[in-house]
Amino acid sequence: MKSSRLQILLVVILCLLFAGCATKKAAFSPDSLDGQVKSGKLIQKTENFVVLFDKSSSMDDPYGKSTELALAREVTQRMIQTIPDIKLTAGLRDFYNDKTTLLYGMTAFDKAGFINGMKTLQWGSGPTPMEKAIDGAAIDLQGKTGNSAVIIVSDFENIPGVDDLQPAKVIPSVARLKAQYGDKVCIYTVQVGKYPKANLVIDAIRQEAKCGADVNADDLATQAAMDAFVAKIFLTTPPPPPAAAAPVVEQAQEAKAEAAAPAVALELANIHFDFDKSAIRTPDREILKGHADWLMKNKDYSLTVEGYCDERGTSEYNLALGERRAMEAKKYLVGLGIDEKIIKTITYGSERPLDPGHNEAAWAKNRRAQFVPAQNK
Repeated sequence: MKSSRLQILLVVILCLLFAGCATKKAAFSPDSLDGQVKSGKLIQKTENFVVLFDKSSSMDDPYGKSTELALAREVTQRMIQTIPDIKLTAGLRDFYNDKTTLLYGMTAFDKAGFINGMKTLQWGSGPTPMEKAIDGAAIDLQGKTGNSAVIIVSDFENIPGVDDLQPAKVIPSVARLKAQYGDKVCIYTVQVGKYPKANLVIDAIRQEAKCGADVNADDLATQAAMDAFVAKIFLTTPPPPPAAAAPVVEQAQEAKAEAAAPAVALELANIHFDFDKSAIRTPDREILKGHADWLMKNKDYSLTVEGYCDERGTSEYNLALGERRAMEAKKYLVGLGIDEKIIKTITYGSERPLDPGHNEAAWAKNRRAQFVPAQNK
């Protein structure tokens, strides 16, 4: 009897154990981005990266069922696992207790080697010398060719009056990094936890960096979200292929049609702007004079001036800057004698880029005003 009861008890225990295993959360298994890279849907845009990992005492704060540091380590590891098979140079730095240490790299990126370099990221200690890690990244990237990403994983906790993370030191370090590398370096931040004032630091970093992206670790829990974030750092869509040349007969027909129609689009060329500026440049004044002459000769046309920016900056800022650029172009045309009633302005900010690249040559093309004539009905 006792033996039978013991057998039943053993069966129940085993069932509970198997049930527990069956309900355990499945491990993260990233869908590789390799397929999209191999098919040409995405191409590499970044050649080097450094992860700066906050190992200060505030990262030991409880968060969810564990700590901020545990979540940061998990998210960083999943990010590394999701990077496709592209040629990269990589580094990993921690920062805590008034020091920063290069734990991995700078070396040819290897997923297993990078994750092995994370083994000391077990607990937090001391204040948050983020500025030292950023200065360290500037040294790590010396001599590296191509574009680079600096990825900061932190709770970004900053308490006024407390000798911890200090924006007054962090932002100048970002400025030094950008002064050294310019548009070749972008900064991406991964906030761990929900510290309410973290955005004050994150926004300041992004504004100084002028390129990159911000995300909260909680928002990277799904496969799709992590894929999208990794793609944003390392990949981009290829430029459209050049249009095939039209047959000679079609070209001749197009030429006749253009000769018969008023020369509109060909005469109203774009003008361009310096970074973060809306002032009309000297070479573009001649272009605007040509536009004014065309409008005076074609009185049955009105004009819409479209303002654009490059991809750097927030959407709100770029929309405002695009409007200023369109308005400056309109003011110049009005100053040349064009009736302001026939000129409208609109801003698209960083939308509709002419060049999808992520470099200064592309950005220079995208910082523009376009002129769209329309025949009055």
